[in-house]
Amino acid sequence: FKLVNSSVQLDVQKEAPKDVSVKWTFNTNRTIVRNIGTLSKNFKDKAEFNTKTFSLTLKNLQKTDSGLYAADAENDDMTTNVAKYQLYVLDPVEKPVLNVSHQQSIGTCTVTFICKTQYFSVTTNCYSDHCDNKTEKESGNFLLLLYIRNDFIVCNHSNPASWENATMEMKHVKQLCLSKGISTHT
Repeated sequence: FKLVNSSVQLDVQKEAPKDVSVKWTFNTNRTIVRNIGTLSKNFKDKAEFNTKTFSLTLKNLQKTDSGLYAADAENDDMTTNVAKYQLYVLDPVEKPVLNVSHQQSIGTCTVTFICKTQYFSVTTNCYSDHCDNKTEKESGNFLLLLYIRNDFIVCNHSNPASWENATMEMKHVKQLCLSKGISTHT
C-alpha cells in the first residue's frame, strides 16, 4: 500500500540467472521495461529501471497505478518469475472531526462523542459512571475508530497507507457534567 504522489521501489525477490533478460510487466499484459533499460512510452516519465539490480522504481504514483507488477527472467530456454507485487495506491485519509455534546437529567449525565469524516461517522457515549470502550466502522479500505486511552478520547481515521486522528482530554468532558454537581468517572 502506497500513497498517491509517493514512490516505490520494486526489487527482484529471487536472484536472476546469468545471461537472461529481465522484463517487468503491469497487470500481466503491459510491458514496462526490459533489462536493456528502454521503458515503454506509458512509463517513460514515471519509472526508473536499474540495469544492475533489475529493480523498478515507480514515481509520482496515482490510483491508476494500482495493480500487479511482475518481473520475469527470460532466456532462450525458459522464463522464471523473479518478482511479483500487488500494489494498491490510496489517497491519504482526511483528519476526522471529534464533537462532544451532553445531556443532563436528575442525577445523571450522558456525554456523546461523534467522530466523523466526510463520508461516515461513529458515536460513543459516557454515562454517569462509565464510557463505552470502543466503537468502529469500516468502509472499504477505511477505518474510523473512537476509543478512550489514558484519559483521552481518540478519534482515529486510517487506511492501510495513512492515518489521522483528533483527540480530546477527558478532563474537559468531565467539566461538562461537574457544572451541575454530577460526576462522571472513566
